[in-house]
Amino acid sequence: AVTDVFMEAVEKGESYELIEPSTGVVIDELNARTVFEKIIDLAWYNGEPGVLFIDAANKANMTPQLGEFEATNPCGEQWLLPYESCNLGSINLGNFVIENEIDFQRLEDTIRTATIFLDNVIDCNRFPIPEIEEMTLKTRKIGLGIMGLHDMLIQLAIPYASEEGRELSARVMKFIREVSETQSIEIAGVKDPFPAFDAALNNYPGRRNAALTSI
Repeated sequence: AVTDVFMEAVEKGESYELIEPSTGVVIDELNARTVFEKIIDLAWYNGEPGVLFIDAANKANMTPQLGEFEATNPCGEQWLLPYESCNLGSINLGNFVIENEIDFQRLEDTIRTATIFLDNVIDCNRFPIPEIEEMTLKTRKIGLGIMGLHDMLIQLAIPYASEEGRELSARVMKFIREVSETQSIEIAGVKDPFPAFDAALNNYPGRRNAALTSI
């Protein structure tokens, strides 16, 4: 869990404090840039450690009134509060290229269907303990993701690491995010927003799901 304080120390080449979590006592200091470079080397070497920007996540917490994020699951698909759960589903972008173009209309239809489907899964689900059921129903988080991004780019003859490839990937993901939110707002108009939604605390439109996308 990387903090803003740590990243500022990395930029300045300064030390940061090691704090014992249970007591809050400072037990040592380390040079942040040295530690960050070791993180980079080891992540390149074997994929670990993964990095979570904890302060950035909590700034974007959709339900701050329910608590703060502390961690994610090992794959990091979705930030969850204690006892929350999130069902996931992925759209295969490789199936949406027609005659060297992305079929955005069919993609929109699929996004809408997937958003409705994932929301319905919450109500059909069986939860292992009451606490998970209570929190999941309060926020109704879903994780609509993608797969087949590289397949899509290959069909379009766009290099994966090119500027054009990055721009198109961003455009497609932005489209998925916006359509999913529109659909979630429409569901909320029929079935009400997620129960923990509070217009005084949540500065976004009333929608059915506190989280929508996951990648």
